[in-house]
Amino acid sequence: MNAIVQNFREMNQMKIAALIGAAFVMIGFFTFLALRLSAPVMTPLFSNVPLADGGRIVAELDAKNIPYELRANGSQILVPTDQVNRLRLEMAEMGLPSSGSIVGYEIFDNADMLGTSNFVLNVNQIRALEGELARTIKEMDIVDQVRVHLVMPKRELFARDNVEPSASVAMRLRSSSIGKREVAAIRHLVATAVPGLKPHNVTIVDSRGQLLAKGGDEQDASTMSDDAEDFRTAYEKKVRSTIERLLEQSIGSGKVKAEVTAQIDFDRTVRNKEVYDPEGQVARSVQSVSENERENESNKNQNVSVANNLPNANASDVAGNTLQRDANRAEETTNYEISKEVVNSVKETGTVKRLSVAVLVDGIYAEGKDGAQQYSERSAKEIETLTNLVKSAIGFDAARGDEVRVVNMRFAATEESLLEEDQLAWLKDDLTGIIQTLVLGGVAILAILLVIRPLVVRALENAAIAQELEEEDQKLLASSAASLERLTDQSAGDEEADEDMINIDRIQGKVRSSTYKKINNLVEKHPEETVQILRQWLMG
Repeated sequence: MNAIVQNFREMNQMKIAALIGAAFVMIGFFTFLALRLSAPVMTPLFSNVPLADGGRIVAELDAKNIPYELRANGSQILVPTDQVNRLRLEMAEMGLPSSGSIVGYEIFDNADMLGTSNFVLNVNQIRALEGELARTIKEMDIVDQVRVHLVMPKRELFARDNVEPSASVAMRLRSSSIGKREVAAIRHLVATAVPGLKPHNVTIVDSRGQLLAKGGDEQDASTMSDDAEDFRTAYEKKVRSTIERLLEQSIGSGKVKAEVTAQIDFDRTVRNKEVYDPEGQVARSVQSVSENERENESNKNQNVSVANNLPNANASDVAGNTLQRDANRAEETTNYEISKEVVNSVKETGTVKRLSVAVLVDGIYAEGKDGAQQYSERSAKEIETLTNLVKSAIGFDAARGDEVRVVNMRFAATEESLLEEDQLAWLKDDLTGIIQTLVLGGVAILAILLVIRPLVVRALENAAIAQELEEEDQKLLASSAASLERLTDQSAGDEEADEDMINIDRIQGKVRSSTYKKINNLVEKHPEETVQILRQWLMG
């Protein structure tokens, strides 16, 4: 400690100022590093907050003495992670944030209904419905901001044609894309919340102006084409994953690559068919008619006279023979019900017309004599077995022209490289944090090597030099005392003079002040002996 104090005393002002500055810099750096590491992790409390709501939220945080950060020009507020959920509940209780211009059913809470016209009530109802729908859609994780516009046609009396309501939804997404299922969910959500609104009358666009869902005819050609393409892509992906997952069980992971091309018929066919069975006759009704007729005729005198035509003429007077005639008629009508079969056949879309499958499999790797990996191709029998497995997995049908090719070729990416890539995958995810840690560690190491280490080395060197000087001082005093004693006794020799010699180069101009005082006292008391000792030093 005395050596360090003595070193500070011997330094000039520039060195002392530089040392103090370096000390302050190091203290500041380590203080910043400690605060950085001990500071709480900040998480967004709210994002895209209107300035008015942001001011109220910041005031509440100041009142509660909660640390916070403002980013994105004040529209994003960050607070410690462990307090996010509690603060959100407290802010929601106070109605913060109010979502800017989004107004829901609370528009009717403080409204004075007395004297309000029907027009204002209808407008407020539409505003409230739009606001509630916007709030509901905004709760989805993929949606950042949303606006909903509803068109509710007024019903006209004595109007034959009713105009259907429609809706438009404009969204700002958190990611670059949104799936078809999410878009369909939003369309049906809006349609079921508005009376008379149909899903195909809802138009959805994103903040980049891309049309996500087109309103209009439900059977729009573009919509049907997109659905058909999505169906085909999904089917090919399903078949491909099935093939790879099946073959990887025996070949190994990463050694199978499959590609599937499917030709799918998307024509929707409706067939109506009536089939009559002539053998399946059933008598529905039977009608029978039977007639019997008897007629008697007499062969009367054919003379025409007054007496023959009198009503009461005597029969005996009528001459001739009697004839009898019978007539029978039978008629039967049977109505049959013939059995009939009515068939309505509907052929839905998505019928596979043809499949083309190409499968690429890797070969076999074995360790050679020199320790290197030796590649060998698979046998024809094994390729045939794999082909049969693929055919069974995809439902191969030769009648429709399906084709399956299994080819054995060496992969460019080996298993070791794939494994190494998987092992380094975590490095890509944490690259930012690792770089930050390495930078801070590098700065700390440089500070230790360039600032702290030189100071410690200098202090140790000064301590060693001080110890050597102290030993030299003791030797000098001892030799001076011995020389004086020898001079006093008048007994000095060349050998003793050589032993009393002091290596002045090792002193390096640094001798304790007490040593100087002692030597001065000796010189004052024994001036002649001192001159003789100096002469001996010069001569030696």
